[in-house]
Amino acid sequence: MAVGHPTNTMTELYKQAQSRIPATISLPSQWLKSYEGFVTKNASSVSQIESALQSLTYIIPGITSALRYFHTSTLLLSLYHTSLLRRHFPSPSPPSPHTRYTTYFTARSRLYSQSAILLQTVQYTELLCEMFFKRRGGDKARWRLVVVLEVIKAICRAVMYWVTGRRTVVEGVGGERPSIPDSSSNTEVREEEDGSLIGGHSSDDEEASVKEERSKEWFMPRTGMKLPVLPTQDGESITDFLSKRVIGADDIKAANQLVRKIGSFQGQVAEMVWILRPVVYALAMQRLQGRNRKDWRPWLLGLGMEVAARELGKKEVRERTAGGWRGMTGLEKEELKRRGWSMAWWGMRGAFYENVTR
Repeated sequence: MAVGHPTNTMTELYKQAQSRIPATISLPSQWLKSYEGFVTKNASSVSQIESALQSLTYIIPGITSALRYFHTSTLLLSLYHTSLLRRHFPSPSPPSPHTRYTTYFTARSRLYSQSAILLQTVQYTELLCEMFFKRRGGDKARWRLVVVLEVIKAICRAVMYWVTGRRTVVEGVGGERPSIPDSSSNTEVREEEDGSLIGGHSSDDEEASVKEERSKEWFMPRTGMKLPVLPTQDGESITDFLSKRVIGADDIKAANQLVRKIGSFQGQVAEMVWILRPVVYALAMQRLQGRNRKDWRPWLLGLGMEVAARELGKKEVRERTAGGWRGMTGLEKEELKRRGWSMAWWGMRGAFYENVTR
């Protein structure tokens, strides 16, 4: 009885395993493509599910680690879906200035795109990471993590500031989610068309609606030409319809001109102070390490830096921009207002929260 050599048997097994490795490695990419195809085909339903899940996290009382993990996962998944849908669907028409500006630099600079994505990812996950580190190592480990996260965010903002040519940092990756065609409305239209073809004639209600639309048409008295009804939405006035189609100064500007370059030294100092202010505040709080949460020094230092950055920025606008506040673009005004409203969060931080708000 002949017995095969052990070396030949091991060689055959090795070849079989080696032939199966490429197929096994390609499985994750195939699953990812299948998931992307599912999201693009059911984009409207996916967006509705995301909104429902995010609303659910706000309705459920109490903040637990499981709820925070669920909320963070939903935000990250929404960020991935937005980037995916942006590749398959057109941008909103007309796109907002924020979308035009961020899309311009995202497409031109890979470094800008990666910094913006990393910044948004850290912002979505920082609270969950703080809860985890505080549970494992207390306030000391928590504030060490906060310093690291704030340094990462400051580096991302500094990179975005440098890549854009020393322009005011506008956060966000590519703007809002692109417009998604409503599959349900298309289905209803097809059903109505199929029903009219099967029935052979329109119903009385349809005939009445057609007559009503024709009665709104206007005929020119001299030429007799017919002007169609404006395609306005229900309850929309003619003024609102026309105002949406008015072209403003920001609409005809190039995307990179929607935010001006900061030319003066005090303007650059103001932007760098605004970028570094969370790092300085986190370092000051880490030095206390929870010994005296009612100490006003870190709070006053952080708020003072933000107020100084805001006032230096306003002064730079008055001196370097033609027309001052009126000469700013809509996107610059929007970013300045956003930073102004974000100062209200100082009422929920540090000593102000411990001594006043709480």
